[in-house]
Amino acid sequence: MIKLLERTRRPDITFCRNGRISITARVVRLLSLQPGDSINIAFHLGECYLLASRHENAIGRHIAQCYPTKKGSRNYCANSVMLCRLMLDNCKIREQRASFMVGKEETRNGEVYLSIIYKMPL
Repeated sequence: MIKLLERTRRPDITFCRNGRISITARVVRLLSLQPGDSINIAFHLGECYLLASRHENAIGRHIAQCYPTKKGSRNYCANSVMLCRLMLDNCKIREQRASFMVGKEETRNGEVYLSIIYKMPL
């Protein structure tokens, strides 16, 4: 018997070397992202975390600013060539894009961090 689909779970976040970052509605909900917020990546003790930066009443442009993929959608996108390339390089991925699953949320100092399971890219 041959299975046509190896995996049935869809990835939570995708990084492309051209700078496009796709974020699923689950991650948007867990981080409480709003249009205009930015995302960032933090590495700590061998773990990789995704976090949000709020820009309430901020003037100007920010790196990796999030916006809905289409009107009324909870799926978001962000653009940052620098963040994507640093993420893929730190994970030792040479392909043009990589998708990852996101683990449970952790709260530290009032900020929500989501662990990225980067050792098993999809």
